[in-house]
Amino acid sequence: MTHRHLTHAQQVADRFKNMLSESGRQHVGQAHFDELSLLIESAISSAVLEELESAADKMDKLAHELRSAAEHFDPPSQEIKSA
Repeated sequence: MTHRHLTHAQQVADRFKNMLSESGRQHVGQAHFDELSLLIESAISSAVLEELESAADKMDKLAHELRSAAEHFDPPSQEIKSA
């Protein structure tokens, strides 16, 4: 999604790649590491979008509560004092 997600996904994939032996890296191949990076990026983006949706739901609920409170707000009456 964002450049930051892509960069982080690449860093995770690179860290995994570095954990493998040289023969393991050769066996897996760069194409699979690139695919792993895309899968990681997708997972990060999905998690972020789920959290954003949750935050939006909370904001929507709060907006409805505020609207309801405003509609039922009964300001104190203003008494006119005579001197």
